[in-house]
Amino acid sequence: MADVFQFSSSASLEMLTGLKAYNLEELLHLLRTCRSSSVFYHTFSAFLKLKEAEVPYNSDFAIWAATSLNEKALAEKLMAVDFSEYSTTEDLRSRLIEIIEAYRSEKPSAFEKTAEEPFYLYDITRVVYLTDKFAYSLDSFRENIERISIYSLYLHFIESRLQTLEDNDFSRWVEEDLRMPDLADRIRRIDLNMYTIEGLRSRILELIDEHAPA
Repeated sequence: MADVFQFSSSASLEMLTGLKAYNLEELLHLLRTCRSSSVFYHTFSAFLKLKEAEVPYNSDFAIWAATSLNEKALAEKLMAVDFSEYSTTEDLRSRLIEIIEAYRSEKPSAFEKTAEEPFYLYDITRVVYLTDKFAYSLDSFRENIERISIYSLYLHFIESRLQTLEDNDFSRWVEEDLRMPDLADRIRRIDLNMYTIEGLRSRILELIDEHAPA
């Protein structure tokens, strides 16, 4: 019998750190020295908000490069980063730094620009709490996916990757406890670039239904 999956949810407090960057050199310094939770906030956290608003960029770093520095080529390079390819937040940080450093060689003049509007570094404090929703089987899992809040969905599928981006809570439970590795892998491989948070919910439900048709 599968272990029970208890759904959790979270509340997040966004905090200004007081740190900011007016140019790319200063942005690099922030990226090298900030907490991993700040990197996560400006990439994954920003990504979902931007998708809901239908903004063409997938991170705060890309937006700032495009709008404050008018470096759209750099913004496009940052936007091309597929977050799901990186196994830890630190790997993602390293890739962003690598892209900006390489851009110095391609266009040194970009590093001479000073933005009128600085990049403000945020951090995030999360409060995670248990809900009254449980899954005992694939059927009860599906039922709850339909009912949980977007914050619970975000926590288990996105925010659970804060320390390691390798997996999400849903895929892990489906594989380890329901013994359904194929379904777990299909959920794991959902392309975040394709969906809003509600679209993500719908896609998970579709995959469950395809695995266990009525």
